[in-house]
Amino acid sequence: MNKPYVIANCAMSADGKIALPTRKQLRISCNEDIERMYKLRNKYDAVLVGINTVLSDDPKLTVKEKYVEQPHQPIRIILDSHCKTPEAALAADGVAKTFIIAAEKCNKKYGNNVEVIQCETDQNGFIDLEKLLDLLYDRGIKMLMVEGGSTVIWNFLKQRLADELYVYIGPMIVGGKDTPTMADGEGIKNIDELISLKIVETSRIGPGILIHYKMIK
Repeated sequence: MNKPYVIANCAMSADGKIALPTRKQLRISCNEDIERMYKLRNKYDAVLVGINTVLSDDPKLTVKEKYVEQPHQPIRIILDSHCKTPEAALAADGVAKTFIIAAEKCNKKYGNNVEVIQCETDQNGFIDLEKLLDLLYDRGIKMLMVEGGSTVIWNFLKQRLADELYVYIGPMIVGGKDTPTMADGEGIKNIDELISLKIVETSRIGPGILIHYKMIK
């Protein structure tokens, strides 16, 4: 399989949460980490999120000139099996190219600079990530940044399709047994399925800590 080089990037609390118990968005990154994220995003061909992130947070997924001079705008990719992305979503505003990755029976039309690309789904109805990465590679995407949500990150990690992982840990506790974590999904069933990581670097950023991992495959 041909695939882009994939990194996942996220921010979580000290207890691993990425949102409030109500699932409402929570800002965890400090200003310095936000700047780091934009500079990292600027280096990649595309940035990917799932439909739940679009519906709950409405991210624009571009690079702000405030942080990067003459930014390169990555292709915005939304995993959206049933074409639920609103036409008014910021990630479909036409400012940069957007790919909406949908199931094979979905052929909804959007405005300029937004392309619906059909892709095979897995047995759970999710976009087949191996098929997707092969498709993206053929379209010239060699470097891909995955930003969420938690189920999307889990699936990339579980299938060993991510190459690196950046996690910013903010100095806060959120709590709640059902609060979204960095990697949700069904989790592993036994110890043989553990997803192993190698710590490449740790650094202090503002009041928090950034940990850079590589996947052990």
